[in-house]
Amino acid sequence: MHRLIFLPIAATLLLTSCQTTGDPTQGGLFGWSSNKADQRSAALNQHLHDVDADTAYQKGRSAALEQKKAQKQRELNSVQ
Repeated sequence: MHRLIFLPIAATLLLTSCQTTGDPTQGGLFGWSSNKADQRSAALNQHLHDVDADTAYQKGRSAALEQKKAQKQRELNSVQ
């Protein structure tokens, strides 16, 4: 008889004490939230976009520096 009363109380405590984060590594057993998961996904996609943009910028900068280096090398070789 006591077990029948204990189970609904325990289930209620579990459901009300979980925090929803959207991140499956945080938030407990019932911590998944579709809305927060979508927000986290959007944030991760934005970060990936930012990293891709920075990578493209750095590749362009590197190519420009390589051209400048080659020009300086040609100038140095013509003086010698």
